[in-house]
Amino acid sequence: MQSVEKKAPEKKAPSSTSGFQFRTPADIQDFAGDPSKQNMMNSLWSNNLDGFIQQGMLNNPWNTTNTPPTTNYYNPIDNNPPSQAANIQWLAFPGRLEYNFPNATQDQLYQMADTGSMPGQISNDPCGTGQNVAYFPYGPRGWQDEYCEWAVTRNAAGKITRIDFTCENPEYWNTLWMVDPNKVLELYRSILDKPQITLEDLSVPGIVNPVTNQPVYNPLNKWNSGPVSNASTGGAIHLTSTPNTIQTEIGLATTSGIQRFNPPPPPPTTNTMWPSAQFNNLICVGQFGQRYRNSDPNIGGTVNNFVTQGFMVTLADPPGLYIQMPNFSAYKTPDGTDPSTFWTIKRGSQTLTDQSGNTLPGNFILHAVYEVPASKGYTVSDITISNQPINWGSQVAYTFKMQIVASAYQGTTPQGYEPVGDTPPDQTFAQPLQLFYQDYFDTLYNINVPNPVNHPIPLLSNSTYVPSYINVGTTAASMVIVVGTCTAKANQPSTWPSVTFDDPNITAKVTAVKENITYAIPGNSQPSTNTAVYMTVTVGANATPGQHGVYVTNAGQQQKPAMPALFMVSPVTVQANIAWQNTGVVLTAANKATIKYASGLWTANPQDNGGQLYNAAGNPVFIAAKQGYTMPGQDEGALIGRVGNTVFLVGMSATVPSGLSGEIQLCINDDLNGLYGAGLTDNIGSVTVSISVS
Repeated sequence: MQSVEKKAPEKKAPSSTSGFQFRTPADIQDFAGDPSKQNMMNSLWSNNLDGFIQQGMLNNPWNTTNTPPTTNYYNPIDNNPPSQAANIQWLAFPGRLEYNFPNATQDQLYQMADTGSMPGQISNDPCGTGQNVAYFPYGPRGWQDEYCEWAVTRNAAGKITRIDFTCENPEYWNTLWMVDPNKVLELYRSILDKPQITLEDLSVPGIVNPVTNQPVYNPLNKWNSGPVSNASTGGAIHLTSTPNTIQTEIGLATTSGIQRFNPPPPPPTTNTMWPSAQFNNLICVGQFGQRYRNSDPNIGGTVNNFVTQGFMVTLADPPGLYIQMPNFSAYKTPDGTDPSTFWTIKRGSQTLTDQSGNTLPGNFILHAVYEVPASKGYTVSDITISNQPINWGSQVAYTFKMQIVASAYQGTTPQGYEPVGDTPPDQTFAQPLQLFYQDYFDTLYNINVPNPVNHPIPLLSNSTYVPSYINVGTTAASMVIVVGTCTAKANQPSTWPSVTFDDPNITAKVTAVKENITYAIPGNSQPSTNTAVYMTVTVGANATPGQHGVYVTNAGQQQKPAMPALFMVSPVTVQANIAWQNTGVVLTAANKATIKYASGLWTANPQDNGGQLYNAAGNPVFIAAKQGYTMPGQDEGALIGRVGNTVFLVGMSATVPSGLSGEIQLCINDDLNGLYGAGLTDNIGSVTVSISVS
């Protein structure tokens, strides 16, 4: 391997900035009326982005060569010096269509971009010879792979009445669901203007969140699946094509900063500059992104050039993918109305400032609708672009761009590397990929999702890297870690890997292995085959709350780095607006357990106590709970516990009644089923407790 160190002039030492928190995409505040939930959302989201950056900056130390940790990408959580912002833009229309079908007419390309109906197969290896396969990425909108997807509504005559465009990342919506599924429902209804949507429509049937006992979000639910929208199905809320994730975007930006020799040796060279005409070649040499997209080569090549010039780079806050305002100059309406008036920004904004108040470049649109009011008497299809009627949503997509915004400050140009390669067998190690609760993994893996090219793949392909949450004190969580280049064999325990963590208070026991697990790891355009390792995870009472990495070590091999931020350890936190919540602490009849209030405030009724929240003791003015409450006769708003069918008062502290077996569950003392009004839905806040078991 060759390397060369180049020095950039006028270096500026970075300055450490503490207390930085990433903002939500476009700084959107979905819980603006509920500060406690918005604070929770802000914290979870910033934590997610921090974890994604850690994963991207580590690169791949398990099974590839010339893939060092990144040196010129920085995490603002750790270090946020003054920097300059610059936007990177690309066309929203799928670029790979024209490359793969060069003989297609423009109208045929428009039709492909809207329907996913392809005239032939394509190579599964754009960087080599490969084999012909069905057009990928797979999924109900998989081919819309420029971080912009859309769904088209037509009337009975087949004319377009509405087009929904979205660039919202799935990780955000999964996090939003963690905070409040009912908010997700409310937003679906309002964004798509479909009041008929139900919470059941948005949920995966048959499983619940093992901590909250709430439904699990289905990212490919009937209202966010496919390119067609009508009164009974379809819509575009967030991105669904498997490479269209923000974790992918961050990984693309981190990995593309690694300098690659141009041309790759031999002969020896010190040049690491790649002109824009060679950005697709850089993707092959660096093995990041998908060749011939409008987005990936442009993002990767531009970031790479920043680093070649000696810059330290990151995605400007708030990181995200953003729709730009269309160019309406070629549009013409039947009555002369300005065609831009039919473009509605449903989420996001035209302008945005950074956290210092400086205007950021470009637009920050997350969801836009193109729709003509019924009062006009004509439809979108009666509008022309370049004298052609709008018959396809992709015609509109062709008139606007997408962007990310990078931020950079002067640093040192790193060394160069030869192309990414595969490690020899004796230097190939187990690669941790994703961590799930077992019910989630099994259920989503066994749901096959159809697509227009008749190549269904598991719903698990639409999972994300949002970490699983597990409570301190959890005694035996059934989980699955998906592992690449794993040598384990099913039903052969001697071949099973060890699974360890970056905290000795967290342990795992491998219970089974399944080989040949095939789905698209989020961020990848095609499915891959890996190994699923089943295990029970225990989190000791002294485990450190926060992000944790996971080591997977093949039998007989040395330990390699952990995959960072695959899961989160959380204090036992009880939400005021959710019924019985699991703690993860499972007792036997011989155990003695004590539950103590630690922190937090909540209320069972915002109208009581002068609108002030209170602690786990309950309402300061004692109000006896009615029948149908969590524990009738005890104070409203008090913390209540349950093991099996035995319900008991916890309040500020309690010892669990002796002789009970089962999981400890906790709940606020309130109207569980809404017998007297709003029930739990108007409750605010949460409390955190500690549980000791002997």
